[in-house]
Amino acid sequence: MRRYLLSFALLVTAASTAQARRIPQSVFDASGVSDWSKPPAPTKEPAFKPPVAKRYKLKNGIPLLVIENHALPIASLTVLVRGAGAAADPSGKGGLAAYTADLLDEGAGGLSAIAIAEETDRLGASIGVAVDVDAAYLSASTLSKTLDPTLDLVGKIITQPAFDDKEAERVKGDRATALELRRDRPREVAANILNAALYGTGSPYGHPTAGTREEFSTLGVADARAFYQERWNPKALTIVVAGDVDPKALKDKLDAQLGSWKAPVAKKFPAPVTGPAKPGARLLLVDRKDAAQSDVRIGLVGLDRKDKRYPAFEVFRTTLGDGFTSRLMQRLREQLGIVYTTSANQDYRVSRGPFVIAGAIVTAATGQGVGEILKLVDELNTKDVPAEELEKAKQNIIRALPAMFGTNAATAGAFADLALHGLPDNYYATYAAQIRKVTAKDVKAAAKTVVPTGKLVIAIVGDLAKIQPDIDKIGLGEPVMHDLYGVPLTK
Repeated sequence: MRRYLLSFALLVTAASTAQARRIPQSVFDASGVSDWSKPPAPTKEPAFKPPVAKRYKLKNGIPLLVIENHALPIASLTVLVRGAGAAADPSGKGGLAAYTADLLDEGAGGLSAIAIAEETDRLGASIGVAVDVDAAYLSASTLSKTLDPTLDLVGKIITQPAFDDKEAERVKGDRATALELRRDRPREVAANILNAALYGTGSPYGHPTAGTREEFSTLGVADARAFYQERWNPKALTIVVAGDVDPKALKDKLDAQLGSWKAPVAKKFPAPVTGPAKPGARLLLVDRKDAAQSDVRIGLVGLDRKDKRYPAFEVFRTTLGDGFTSRLMQRLREQLGIVYTTSANQDYRVSRGPFVIAGAIVTAATGQGVGEILKLVDELNTKDVPAEELEKAKQNIIRALPAMFGTNAATAGAFADLALHGLPDNYYATYAAQIRKVTAKDVKAAAKTVVPTGKLVIAIVGDLAKIQPDIDKIGLGEPVMHDLYGVPLTK
């Protein structure tokens, strides 16, 4: 067998060599390369020009942003509903925003849930409704030739949801089962524990988006109807459409579908009042016996999206933990071999969102891994990033910008993000220039002021019998214990 494979490889190599020899010399001459024994010098970096949005307004005041892209006969839209996210959950009713959004396409405008699914398939479209902390979103993608009927369907889902009792009960059962199984998702549990410590349990930013088993069990379809009536209204909406569309025809169509829509409660809601809590402890633990790895979340309350330190902080975050060449990946994975992946992320929200370092560390090295993470953050707080590393981080950010507009759906989402945070429509045109201006001094100042290591809170889900002795050596103080769902255990 080995002889056969070797013979085959030699034949392929010989064939490739023969093919290369048949390439005319004129081809090489036309390339402009005089010496093929050396790699050619890099050419000038091509300039990237982000797409431009055209702004319109529907008859009832709903903003409409259109980004034309006629490369393919497809289009995508994102409907942003500010103030309809998890931060708007009433006290004691965590998960209501997510439950409400989940029900919108389970029957609307005289169509059943099955009829909506069948119509979506017939149109060759995809439609989804979801929430994050600050907002709800309806997203749709379709062919240009089926855009009008897709918009008809979208209009019904947004303005005429049925909130059918039977469908609502089925969806509630599915979501309740997912909450029951949360104990089997340690990463989610670690994230929820950290959020609750940073913002306060039950606060707008401190409770899980999906809610808890106890609170969700009390919700009913009447709660969803009430939440929809209050939060899904024209004053809260922004519509972004990207793709092969005619802006005027699109506006006329949306005016016909949504321009006359008036909700009982048509008002804008202020940003959630939220801020850092005073954690009772820096160390939060869950005992997950026989876990092969420890799911770790380390963080604190970081920045909001409009903070002037945003460019410098993004360079800091990229240097620390964004990508394979980041310090976290190089130290914990490449040098120590104790994680598969790790990252540092800032969740930018309308108010200050959490900065979180995340990773799953092999059980035996959990204490070592946490200690190394704190050292890496402390180094960025106290030492300037070397010039070469600084430039690499900035280039990683700048060269990732085109990918934000790689699809129509991504483009619509990128502009919806600007709308959520109240940033100008031309923001992306100046983004690269902002990053290029960042200095090593700026990075160190941002790290020191936003992420002091002495303030970081650590949440760990792992086998305590195996990890706690090493964790105790770090000196994080007395831990607060939680159960497998992330609920604090009383002593």
